[in-house]
Amino acid sequence: SLKNYIGVLNEDEFIKLSKQIYDITDFICEDYPKHKEWYFHKQIPRIFTPSGEILFARSEEDENKIIAMACLKKDEEEQKICTLYVSDQCRGQHLGTRMVEASMEFLGTTKPLITLADYKLPMFQPIIEKYDWELTEVVSGLYNDRAKELCFNGKLTIRLDFNKKTKKIKNRLILFFIFFHKANQEKYCIY
Repeated sequence: SLKNYIGVLNEDEFIKLSKQIYDITDFICEDYPKHKEWYFHKQIPRIFTPSGEILFARSEEDENKIIAMACLKKDEEEQKICTLYVSDQCRGQHLGTRMVEASMEFLGTTKPLITLADYKLPMFQPIIEKYDWELTEVVSGLYNDRAKELCFNGKLTIRLDFNKKTKKIKNRLILFFIFFHKANQEKYCIY
């Protein structure tokens, strides 16, 4: 757990470890263009709160080599495995299962929200079947135009609709305040 290193490592060492964990997933920016920004600006700060966690595994041969990771989010709205990755050379050794089980323990559920690009389904099928996860939504164009996002054990569109509505309300309030400010300036001109 990266959280276990807070206060143990100095700042430079913590940043270095955070980057090492990120680096094994850098390639997924092809599917999720804002992955790097999300990891460093949302997920890393989240682990300093009870709602976030980053689990990782090191190679037995080389403890500086990260071979698996999982980014987790747990709040009132969702218990989500945001990112799950096991390096190619370590697949088939039940490391993915151990990462999923540790993730479910942190999240407090055996049915966490997890999404994946449709073409990755064969890679995740054994875990999906093992834990009887339910496909609950398919979303097109969410992160890119190349793949549909498959949602298991929950829905993303509920949250997306809420975020859109919140953004619309926020924009309307900004326009109202601009208009209100201009109207008051005209009434109370100071010379």
